[in-house]
Amino acid sequence: MKSVTVKNLVLGQGMPKICIPITGENWETIEKEMEEILELKPDLAEWRVDCYKKGSSDESIWEMLETISDKLGEIPLLFTFRTRREGGAQEIMYEDYVKLLLQAAKTGKADLIDVELFFRREEAEMLIRNIHQAGALVLASNHHFHETPDAEELIARMKEMDACGADILKMAVMPETETDLCPLLKATLCVSEDCEKPVVTMSMGKTGVLSRLWGEFTGSCITFAAGQKASAPGQVDAHKMREALEVLHEIAEK
Repeated sequence: MKSVTVKNLVLGQGMPKICIPITGENWETIEKEMEEILELKPDLAEWRVDCYKKGSSDESIWEMLETISDKLGEIPLLFTFRTRREGGAQEIMYEDYVKLLLQAAKTGKADLIDVELFFRREEAEMLIRNIHQAGALVLASNHHFHETPDAEELIARMKEMDACGADILKMAVMPETETDLCPLLKATLCVSEDCEKPVVTMSMGKTGVLSRLWGEFTGSCITFAAGQKASAPGQVDAHKMREALEVLHEIAEK
């Protein structure tokens, strides 16, 4: 697995990097989140634009993006509009989704752009190419909020992300039982060994918490942790996550 460098952050080496989501509905709540994020000093932050109540076409998005990016300084920013079909807060037409992501890339204020690869699979490669041309890296993603597909399907989907040119490959699933962690573990190990791209995987909810901690041993390079508010079920408090990862890193180094 090769690493990817975003600003001064190297993804794919050492401890999984901690990403804290920004999920505020308006400027007031986002401002409070930003204060906490700067205190917590995550490795990177994610702006969940679908949580922003102004709507995907409102011009204030770009003012907000600039403000968030400027406040983060050297902390890389992942720009994400999570569609409702994959667990997000808003509906969006595909054409508007494309315009939003491309404009975010063109601003130069978003270092990484989340692309839901299977929103419209046949156009995903072109979208990723256009985002690259606009100057941003791409984290391709796929979320299963109601199940955990078998390992073969998870592997196949992440390899499709790789084939489409994404820089980072992300897969999130929902377990029904503890044994549902097994196909995700297998898929993470296989893809991180076979693909020359950093991999991000997680199993959501209380049952899947272990998957948010095991990245250094399995090849998952980012883990999402909660600041003021979790953006997905099972996210651990960022302070506790840092402590846990540091202990596991010491074990891995011995």
